[in-house]
Amino acid sequence: MVVVSGESPFPGQRSFLEADSAQFFGRAAVAHTLSAQWLENRLVVVYGPIGVGKSSLLRAGVMPHLPSDVAEVLPAGRISPAPEAAGTGSSGAGQRANPYAEALLRSWSGQGAAGALPTLLRHRLGHWSPSPAEALSEGGDPRFGGGDSDDEGRRDGPAPRRSGDAGGKWHDSLDPNRLILAAIDQFEELFAPRTPHLEVFREHFVTMLADMLAALPNLRLLLVIRQNFRTALARYERTLAGDGDIAWAAVEPLDRGAAISALAEPMRQVQRPLPPGVAAACVDDLRSSRVVDAAGTPELLVADRIQPAYLQLVAAEIWRGEAGFAEASTLGALTRTGGSDAVLGAYLTRVVVAESRRHGLDDAVVRRWLTQTFITERGRRAAVDEGIATTAGMPNGLLAALAERYVLAYEWRSGARRFELFDDRLIPPLQAAVPDWALAGATAVDITAADYLCAALVCQGDGDLAAASDQVDEALRRGVDEPRILVRALMLRAELDQAAGRVEQAERRYREAAQLGESLPDAEASGRALAAAGRLLLRLGRLGRAVEDLQAAAVRLSADLGVQIDLARALWYSGQRWAAVAIFSTVLTIAPESMTARTERGRLMLELGDDVAALDDLEQAVRRSAPNTPRATETRAARALALARLGRSAVASAEAAAVLDDAPDSGPVLWCAGGVLRAIGEDSRADDLLRRALHAHGPALLPHQREQVRRMLHGPGAMA
Repeated sequence: MVVVSGESPFPGQRSFLEADSAQFFGRAAVAHTLSAQWLENRLVVVYGPIGVGKSSLLRAGVMPHLPSDVAEVLPAGRISPAPEAAGTGSSGAGQRANPYAEALLRSWSGQGAAGALPTLLRHRLGHWSPSPAEALSEGGDPRFGGGDSDDEGRRDGPAPRRSGDAGGKWHDSLDPNRLILAAIDQFEELFAPRTPHLEVFREHFVTMLADMLAALPNLRLLLVIRQNFRTALARYERTLAGDGDIAWAAVEPLDRGAAISALAEPMRQVQRPLPPGVAAACVDDLRSSRVVDAAGTPELLVADRIQPAYLQLVAAEIWRGEAGFAEASTLGALTRTGGSDAVLGAYLTRVVVAESRRHGLDDAVVRRWLTQTFITERGRRAAVDEGIATTAGMPNGLLAALAERYVLAYEWRSGARRFELFDDRLIPPLQAAVPDWALAGATAVDITAADYLCAALVCQGDGDLAAASDQVDEALRRGVDEPRILVRALMLRAELDQAAGRVEQAERRYREAAQLGESLPDAEASGRALAAAGRLLLRLGRLGRAVEDLQAAAVRLSADLGVQIDLARALWYSGQRWAAVAIFSTVLTIAPESMTARTERGRLMLELGDDVAALDDLEQAVRRSAPNTPRATETRAARALALARLGRSAVASAEAAAVLDDAPDSGPVLWCAGGVLRAIGEDSRADDLLRRALHAHGPALLPHQREQVRRMLHGPGAMA
């Protein structure tokens, strides 16, 4: 498997967060319109089906770009009660705090206005829960903290202070002329099935929200809700808005242009632009469903819109494979593995296996049931009405779980749900997995080792390492007679062991994969496994064996410059520095744009004392590297040391101070900064930095670097 360095610009199946706003594309016009609606209307209702990107639009598309000079913006709120709330008894909403409000308080807590509104809500929903009229009548204007009491029966006297209320003076930081923008995400949680003890709080909570809106004329409330619950919310909308205006905003799947932007622009942001036309071709493949009817007649269905959840799956697959496509088309690489059908098929396998096990069912039976129940003889999506306890022979809980995982969708009809496949795009992988899908009595098709391996790779890409471990173990069990699948499964198992810190098991798995690759024979597979083992040993400081493994890998993968660079590092760290220089130079002859090789050669030449050659490489690396990354900071520190040794003390000192501000706990940065101070004669300060370098962890020094720092501390110029 190809391992990609760096953080993916695609969040996978989780929602985009505010921190991801720089990678959020395709919704600019919708976000602009929604921002304007939020600023202008008392209540805004944002609705759409599950998986369409409502939360992402709010958190990454709207909130980071709101005008801070005209509005206070609270964090996105949630109203999901804590688990213990479901089991707490109460005979009425007035006898204890409302769990929906308490959940909202927790999510809205913060500084400034974000600390103010929880105080107001707590005033409405304190432990003695006054009625709205009582709360408004006590202590004057509730916006200034009056009347807030901790005592259940107490209705007179000054309100005691609470920790977290800032002494009742939170309003000092709130400009009364500014708008307050508050959002509640996933508002459908208010209408989801609950215990009776929570159901009684629903009306009370809506009343409190309406009271809050009435008490704060500058408050603008935005609710994000699934389309299926829009009717349930409709009866409360006028209560919440009062005399104010209401706006509704529908969020739909992405159109073609938006999907292309959402796929291509994040890659461009991280300086890995896709080849021309690749993003458009991937999107067109994703919106095209090649289906067959029961008679075997093929037909192409082309959708106008693309599901964001599925686009993220394809994007994650492109990202995972990008490092292996140095000059090749990413689309070509994706197509060789089956294109979007393979990506969605792997995702289906993952979900079907996981949910089948969770419900005590056979995954092959569930897959066949999905195919036969939700695809018509014409090769189209079929709808099935929900039963009382089971639907089409399967427990209702399974269907609900599949709906949460973007496999099924539903709408409410006459008090019950009507289920169908989430999108037409699932029909081709389902039909391919169950070729005799139209025959009701056919035997279920087994899920193969390759299916489990694909599911494990998807789990790994989504960060669900526990699920990936389960899936790859099943692939290993079923792949005994499929050696090529077994090699890939062993590699993935080793990667997961390594991520979990089980380095001995990881090394053993890598070697098993290498031996199996040799026996096939498959030199590339064997080389990949040996390279992975060598890199692991290099990180552990077991340099002799690391050199052996990487040399063997380099023979098998002579065109892989990444392996050559790692071999040069192993030689360098083990003391064979001129051999390492030769390899770095060879790599740069083949690929002069390789900033990794140029940076490493520059740092190595610095160690060898050739400061002029070092500075030449490091200057080029600094100019071409992405700024504000740990690697770029280390390169700048090395450049500062080269400048200091060449007599350019002022520039070197300024650069060393800057990199120390950026990375105060970086061992390599502290080491180079100490070297700068030593070069300009400030030995006492230099020794302080060098000692700090020995204890730094962000990152720590490598073993050979630690030895050099110790020599510097005990060498000429070191302080006693």
